[in-house]
Amino acid sequence: MSEEINITIKNLIVHILDNNLHMPVISDQEHPEDEEIDEFVKKHILKILKDENLKTARFIGENNKMRELSESIAMNNSQFKPVTDEIAVELFGIMQKHVDIPSADLLCTFFELDAAPHLAVLKFNYKPSYIHYVQTLQAGRVNSIVKQKTSLPTEGQKVEECAIINLFSLDIKLIEKKYEINGEKEFYFSTLFLNCTSDLSSKEKVKLFKKATESFNKQYFEEDFSKTIEIRQAVTESLDQNAVVDVVEVAENVFRQNPELKQTYVEYVEKAGLRDKTFEVSESVADKSFRRQRIKTDTGIEINLPIEYYKDNDKLEFINNVDGTISIVIKNVARIMDA
Repeated sequence: MSEEINITIKNLIVHILDNNLHMPVISDQEHPEDEEIDEFVKKHILKILKDENLKTARFIGENNKMRELSESIAMNNSQFKPVTDEIAVELFGIMQKHVDIPSADLLCTFFELDAAPHLAVLKFNYKPSYIHYVQTLQAGRVNSIVKQKTSLPTEGQKVEECAIINLFSLDIKLIEKKYEINGEKEFYFSTLFLNCTSDLSSKEKVKLFKKATESFNKQYFEEDFSKTIEIRQAVTESLDQNAVVDVVEVAENVFRQNPELKQTYVEYVEKAGLRDKTFEVSESVADKSFRRQRIKTDTGIEINLPIEYYKDNDKLEFINNVDGTISIVIKNVARIMDA
């Protein structure tokens, strides 16, 4: 997601959802126009749209209150204030029933994203922080530090629970977190609040893919390290060529000489829970999960190398010794630094 995306804040309001109170504190007016606050909100929206935990979702059910409220704003954005009041009341009611859900300020904004109207519902869960406090006593002034229990996430911190709704298509971009609901950890934001189905996030897809691949390698190749590298290289090639991980293409490149094993691998990954044959991966996740390989020897040595080095004998060489051990030669190093 590019930083060049054009975001224009049209309406902004903040409601207080504090579990220590018996009702939400609904703002009587929208937030005053403030360029700094608009910029703060824009930065959070951009960060959300690039988050590896972001899911795509769709409203479900014939009678869906959040869908109806979104449609009200889509038809007439003058309904922004009363609609967000109802959203706050709805969410606070869920929080009152399930006390594990943290208190928060609910920031709602109607904005244009590349000219398309959107509604963002951002739940800013409170974060403890410390501030100075000046107290004047009879003996003189005392500067002290006090704990502030209702601080909001800074520009650099992530919003843990939010929804961004495209008011044309009603598609949802969603980040959520599990909390205890009726004795079990659940994603209440999608199931109880938005009433929507959601796809796996990019992070979840990568985790499933890697776990399934490791399990497949263990079952069919006895954890052959060379096969791990071969699959990782095929994934990197898929990302470089198509900007996605293409499971079928990876299988084709790795098991070209064995069509039966190729099909078995594709089915293995699908049965592990990854039904998408292709999925997008952010650059940061691609670099961390696929473009580098960390190896660890039984002697306690750890090496973290770019995946392309494993094909370059001028950079790296594995030597099989006659006694069954392996020597690893790292070549053409100009200097060594403390990492």
